Amino acid sequence: MRLILASLLTTVGAALTGQQFDTRGIPADAAIVLVTAPTTGLQINNSPAMEALRERAEKLAAKTKNATGAAADQPNYEKILREEFGMNTNDTNNSFALGVNMTNGANGTPDFSGAAILHVKLDPKKVDAFGKKRGLASLTAGGKTGWNALQFFAAVADANAKPQPDGPDSFQLGLFVVDASTVVLVQPKDAAACFNSLAGKTPAYALSAAQKAFAAQTGKPYGFFSVNLARLPASPDIEKTGLASALMAFGEKGPNQVYQIAANFTSAEKAKTTGQQIQGFLAAAPLLLAIDPAEPAEQQAIKKMGAELVSAIQPVKVTGNQASLTISLETEKLVGMVSQIMDLAEKQMEAQGGPAPGAPTVQATGGKKKPVTVPGTAK
Repeated sequence: MRLILASLLTTVGAALTGQQFDTRGIPADAAIVLVTAPTTGLQINNSPAMEALRERAEKLAAKTKNATGAAADQPNYEKILREEFGMNTNDTNNSFALGVNMTNGANGTPDFSGAAILHVKLDPKKVDAFGKKRGLASLTAGGKTGWNALQFFAAVADANAKPQPDGPDSFQLGLFVVDASTVVLVQPKDAAACFNSLAGKTPAYALSAAQKAFAAQTGKPYGFFSVNLARLPASPDIEKTGLASALMAFGEKGPNQVYQIAANFTSAEKAKTTGQQIQGFLAAAPLLLAIDPAEPAEQQAIKKMGAELVSAIQPVKVTGNQASLTISLETEKLVGMVSQIMDLAEKQMEAQGGPAPGAPTVQATGGKKKPVTVPGTAK
């Protein structure tokens, strides 16, 4: 793996630029990092199959709400974000960055620091009007004024919620609309560092050349995760495994969605042992997932999906202190698997009694559910 990474540095190191994964605002020394990139032009967000799946998910959510007898005024978050804040959550240019550090606090509870940055178009004036209309507490830190994030989220979740004042030991978290495409969630103590990094005045977390090359192996990467356990509080259980750090990248290569996972250990022996254990489990999986004709149809469907997923996992590679594996699955097959999961959820819901008495039903055609054709699903 290291030889592969080294050979890729000169050819793809420049291909994954800072514009791909925007890490501005998160700590340069963050122990836990999760960043996404825009998915414009990728099948995972733009294919007809995905559009059909989104439409079906919305209908199933509405049906689930009716079946559980949820209150008619249960919030429609998509509608709230769109109408109250002018936000489009389906915009393929949206991206997210999270960087966190953690230490042991004085009272034994974890003490977190870091920030979350959401790059999404919205109307700052509408956000401001929402906060004032609901009587939310403002919060000033790092030279900027925003809102008490916990009160803000409560107001979005419940139109009738009354802002609850913070107690002396309450967790402080601010929500700041920096501009028409940037929202920041950060604790007051970390706000100044976050805003300076976001403005380019101080360094932010940057993917190393090796991390860029690792992500580039997924084709067109749109997600990256990293955790450095050496920068986190010690855990005896984790120390026994010898795990030192882990990486994950997900992207799109041709017709497939590709997930790259790697774990670095304190020794080559630990990496070898873990790699053998994972490979042994994968080798035994087909036997565990063998279908018994006497099993319920739902159980057979779950096993079939499990077998398809296992077949998409390539053999584990162990190189030095690192064990890694790749999962490559056709996009349409992945969409089909998600659709089958929805089938099972819908059947289970119907088996438990269906819609609550007097609840409105999902629109149907000819007394039957309107079909949604998704490639890869069972007829």
